[in-house]
Amino acid sequence: MKNAKSKQKLIDIETKLKLSYQSEKKSQERKATESIKNNPKFFYAYAKKHSKSKSKVGPLRDKNNSLIYDADRIANILQDQYTSVFSVPSENDVTHPTICPNVLKDIDFDEKDFIEAISTLSPNSAPGPDGFPAILLKNCKEELAKPLAIFWRNCLNHGVTEEIHKRNHITPISKGGDQGEPSNYRPVSLTSHLTKVFEKIVRKKIVEFINNNDLFNPTQHGFREGRSCLSQLLSHYDSILSKLEEGLDVDVVYLDFSKAFDKVDHRILLSKLKSIGITDKLLKWIKSFLQDRNQVVFVDGHKSYQAKIQSRVPQGSVLGPLFFIIMISDIDEGTTKAELASFADDTRVKKGIQNIIDQFHLQNDLNNVYQWSTINKMMLNGKKFEHLHYGNGPATSYFTGEGKIIQTKSSTRDLGVTMSDDAKFNQHILTIVEKVQILIGWILRTFSSREHDVMLTLWKSLVIPHIDNCSQLWSPNEVNLIQQIEDLQKSFTRRIKNLHNQNYWERLQTLKLFSLQRRRERYIIIYTWCIIEKLVPNPGTITFYANPRQGRKCHIPLVKRGPWQKVIYSSFKVQGPRLFNSLPKRLRDLTGCKKLKFKTELDKYLFTVPDEPLVTGYTMMRRAETNSIINMKIYIGPHRMDA
Repeated sequence: MKNAKSKQKLIDIETKLKLSYQSEKKSQERKATESIKNNPKFFYAYAKKHSKSKSKVGPLRDKNNSLIYDADRIANILQDQYTSVFSVPSENDVTHPTICPNVLKDIDFDEKDFIEAISTLSPNSAPGPDGFPAILLKNCKEELAKPLAIFWRNCLNHGVTEEIHKRNHITPISKGGDQGEPSNYRPVSLTSHLTKVFEKIVRKKIVEFINNNDLFNPTQHGFREGRSCLSQLLSHYDSILSKLEEGLDVDVVYLDFSKAFDKVDHRILLSKLKSIGITDKLLKWIKSFLQDRNQVVFVDGHKSYQAKIQSRVPQGSVLGPLFFIIMISDIDEGTTKAELASFADDTRVKKGIQNIIDQFHLQNDLNNVYQWSTINKMMLNGKKFEHLHYGNGPATSYFTGEGKIIQTKSSTRDLGVTMSDDAKFNQHILTIVEKVQILIGWILRTFSSREHDVMLTLWKSLVIPHIDNCSQLWSPNEVNLIQQIEDLQKSFTRRIKNLHNQNYWERLQTLKLFSLQRRRERYIIIYTWCIIEKLVPNPGTITFYANPRQGRKCHIPLVKRGPWQKVIYSSFKVQGPRLFNSLPKRLRDLTGCKKLKFKTELDKYLFTVPDEPLVTGYTMMRRAETNSIINMKIYIGPHRMDA
């Protein structure tokens, strides 16, 4: 009897400990998920701690192919790797012809500029080499703004950046692949927040000057306000479809720069800055900012030897990306027949092909790009060039600068989207589905809570971005593809506590979620509105008209009969106008307001439109041909059409 009581007492203690552990784990999970937006470091530290996967640096193979485990030696091996990619500095000054009659000799700034710049810093950013934390800057911005303005005014007047503000601390991050290969570790640089704040001010003034003088290359979509991977891809894809519809084939050659940001020669960059009108004090300060920089690599608290940075736009800096797109702004000066477009260093050259003469013109323009890269010391890696051939014409071939044939592929990754030579996105969608299924599995293994707020936070923060990315470009019309994507959200929401007995349509209403198809249509509508409002570039085909009775409407392009009819009909150039035109007049006529205002009003309307997505097993329950708002809006009811 006594043993039974003791045994029961132990069971009770074990049960209480288990419940206490579960309660504490749920509390920690909730705290982690709540911190995703405001303190992502805490969330990822928690996720990493409870995940089976661990990442570390090394062991690395040295030049003799021996494995090195010592952190000091690993740091030095990585330093050797990172410095080996620098270009040899030009010995003499380089001169480029002046292309802008106006000049920017100096910039004006005051305390307000510093307060504004400091406000944009993330409070959780790690301190740079000077040890000055971002959180201190943010909390004391009113007090620090004046002394910072005085300090940097003095630096600009003398054209000097102090050595302490130019130090780079490098942390290696694995890119995947062979963990013993030094080249498989990406260098991530920590730089001074005090310098970044001033860089933000300088960048703003330079961008204003460049915009006012129309000096940006229109084919460059990287690091520019209002432009993005999406704007680049939409323009590219629209151009391909237009050529295919005209009866042409299309050849696209993807170029690859070898360590593009690291290869930037400072003398060449300074010459290009001068050619666009940046001179005097400002140019002198930029020269000091670029040159005489050093870096140290840190591995597990151990540091490498200090190395001089011979080339490169400063990694981890605010000005670096701007300087890079200025550096390659004239890359297309020799392309006279083909179309060249870039997103930062991702560059492709494209041309419609009707005969062998067109192929010759494309190869000639490629040769001109190769020549530009040699002159500007921007090394191209011909081994990684890729060629896509759209159309049913005969196979074509092109050559690298070394005379090697560029590999022709059926598909390739382009700014995160798989582009296929059939102009469809089936392969891209299958890739998304596989990736998200793996991610969902990781979430369900790592987090035990199935509470509404925890699960929804994880879904919206970690999963949805993968599904939404550039969906305006690849959004499908085929039922099977729509279902495959929709089943991801259907499966995940079924795991949420107390919802497994509801069907998917009911769960969407309970959770106040849009179906994934509805989300894609929403993004298409918003981007179409942004094009009309001139907030983003027009890919070339969106036009609209307005009259007092009908309000604003887009012209829906006529699609020619032919082999590309279905593909073109599913594209943004057609679906954007169709979806926009399906909105109530009051939404279509909403103009001159912020994007957030339009999104808010659009969401109010969309929540009144029944959302009955295509998922496996639900097809026979549908009230309309599709779940598109074009078909489902009739079920709002006449009295709610302008709700």
